[in-house]
Amino acid sequence: MKVSSLESGGPPLRIPPEVRALLRALQLRMPDATSLEKLTEKEWTGLLDFCDIAQLTLPMAQLPMKGFPNWVVERLKTNLSDNVLRFEHVRATYREVAAALGSAGVEHIVIKGFTQSPDYVADPRLRRQSDIDIFCPPESIEAATDALKAIGYRPSDAGVSYAMADHEATLVRPGDWHWRNNLFDPDMPLGIELHFCLWNERVSHIRVPETALFWERRTTREVNGLMFPCLCPVDHLAYLTLHILRNLLLGDWIVHHVRELAFFLHSRAEDESFWQTWIQTHSPSLRSIEAIVFYYARAWFDCHLHPVAEQEIDTLPSACRSWLQRFAGSALELMFERNKDFLWLQLSLLSTRREKLKVLRRTLIPTHILSINSPYIRMHNKRLLPAGEGPLWRQYISYLISRSFTHCRINMAALIRCLRWRLSLSLPR
Repeated sequence: MKVSSLESGGPPLRIPPEVRALLRALQLRMPDATSLEKLTEKEWTGLLDFCDIAQLTLPMAQLPMKGFPNWVVERLKTNLSDNVLRFEHVRATYREVAAALGSAGVEHIVIKGFTQSPDYVADPRLRRQSDIDIFCPPESIEAATDALKAIGYRPSDAGVSYAMADHEATLVRPGDWHWRNNLFDPDMPLGIELHFCLWNERVSHIRVPETALFWERRTTREVNGLMFPCLCPVDHLAYLTLHILRNLLLGDWIVHHVRELAFFLHSRAEDESFWQTWIQTHSPSLRSIEAIVFYYARAWFDCHLHPVAEQEIDTLPSACRSWLQRFAGSALELMFERNKDFLWLQLSLLSTRREKLKVLRRTLIPTHILSINSPYIRMHNKRLLPAGEGPLWRQYISYLISRSFTHCRINMAALIRCLRWRLSLSLPR
């Protein structure tokens, strides 16, 4: 990994050495897996745990495994074989869902999941999928929900808040399946998420009106014998970059999406026809948003870019490019220690002072507080914490106090890092 591409504008990345080793191995131009061969058993255990959460287990399983411990090789091969069977479950589930929607006269497109193949993931069997994501025009959401309820689906009661989501409550089909500590379990039921928008301006406060045209340009594709309606190729690229930006601005994990984007950019680096279509189809404002995410793909995974994509990055505002150079690694760091560096990028993309104040207040002073019964109280950076001792109300008070102190600490760090960055902009070069 060309670590300098991430660290040229800021301090060294604060990520575990085993994760750094994996990122080196996943580079697209000069992959280097030698550091993985030197990991201890403890580091391998931590890396596999991380990869399961970050959805990088299957990408790692595609690396040359020479020098990997035998137990790691067997584990990865088992994950691959399980996921092959799981895709058959995905395929059967989608066909049933599509038939139900078709019978109800509901038009839809499939987003994410198996639609990433073959441009972003070589084969759908090499990508873990836990839900089927479907977009319907907002006026069709109720009919789509009713159609799925008619074949046994019900809204999930997992205690998840959908206030910031682009979809309705996840629909699940009740059954007798039980968790068996296997994320690739072929029999694990799939949820269905009905999306009512392709970009949620209410959450981001960033206007991307062109997403309304994506539906009009939809097309149909086939992957491994599965026919489905989906976004056209250039809009698929735009949607993925917008999805990555959305998660980035919400402080969520984006590494597996960025890896898939890097795979696409690298493989299409000499596709003149695609990039000319991209320029002709997308406005300069949309292309600039896409270019921000292209930067992440290049910085994290050293992908080759078409000159048109390179030029879009080069024409980003100087303050935006400076932020990327300094903070592109922050989204990797937050998988291990929370930060709010993304806030300054979001503020730079907003057009009015009122919107900036809303986002500033929401990010620095979160208003959403988990209920006492929420399972996420025992989660930290997507990792389950050990069960606490004592009555539930005492554990909940402890959580609230800890959460308050954590936000104060992270807010202070974000302000200091922003101040240093802003001062660096004013220094002579």
